[in-house]
Amino acid sequence: MALREIIGQDRALRILFGTLKRNRVPSAILLSGDAGIGKRLAAVNYAKAINCLEPVDFDCCGKCISCKKIDSENHPDISTIVPENDLISIETIRKIEETISLRPFEGRKKVVIIDDADAMNIYAANAFLKTLEEPPEDSLIMLISSNPDRLPDTIRSRCINVRFYPLPSDGCREVVSKNIDAKNMKFILNLAMGRPGLAISRDFEKENEWFAKLLNNMVQGESKDTWADKSEIKLWLDMAFILLRDMAVYKITERESDLMLDKKQLAMKGQGIRSILDTYQDMQQVKGLLDFNLNKSITWNYVASIMRKCVNE
Repeated sequence: MALREIIGQDRALRILFGTLKRNRVPSAILLSGDAGIGKRLAAVNYAKAINCLEPVDFDCCGKCISCKKIDSENHPDISTIVPENDLISIETIRKIEETISLRPFEGRKKVVIIDDADAMNIYAANAFLKTLEEPPEDSLIMLISSNPDRLPDTIRSRCINVRFYPLPSDGCREVVSKNIDAKNMKFILNLAMGRPGLAISRDFEKENEWFAKLLNNMVQGESKDTWADKSEIKLWLDMAFILLRDMAVYKITERESDLMLDKKQLAMKGQGIRSILDTYQDMQQVKGLLDFNLNKSITWNYVASIMRKCVNE
């Protein structure tokens, strides 16, 4: 695949191609935007374009030995960093410093791609800042973040910020249909909300069944089959936000075509819009506190008490 083939991110691609055409590749780039909209794909193909042996209109050819090595993650000058246990530690940053301090072995530039860069703790971020202040020659650091506000201002200010946006419906459908043969495409596209990467990597129908099962446990006052960990709590809350959205929309329009989930999940007690919006706000506060390692049992009971106000018992 080439950089130009990424769908629905014309503005971001214009910026990236502009740096290639002017031969002004920066030392650090921050690719920001929602998860599943092509940031990591763009980073990899930008690295390919920089190091391609037979570039085509400033883009990678996708066929040379350099492009093939990058695609297979075997290129000695391209490194990808991902968080371990939702954390990028100072030890990882020191390894990055050691990696890019060396001259490129095969390519034109050493490239380090840091996925979920906002997972750096404060010590890692401070150490990383020193690297950004004095970047080695022939090196490029690409940070990928769905939550760029969690990165220190001092780091963001030293990067070229390339913003990615959710894809329009047609673009999302084009990407998804190339990768999966979904029977319920409309439902999947509704939940993807312009983020085709999520539609490809996740089973939305299975997740919705799981969400409905746990919601029923809450409504019935049961505690079996609860959340396993923080990531499940976040996933469940995201589905709850969609349900509350549907509840509010259906209250206003009474049109099933406006819903993202099945109407069967909208078993309400006649709550008004204000009550639904207040519940939504309460749930947002819970999600904002998850990084403080909330007690799973207490969180379950609190969320259950909130949701009982909006669904039938």
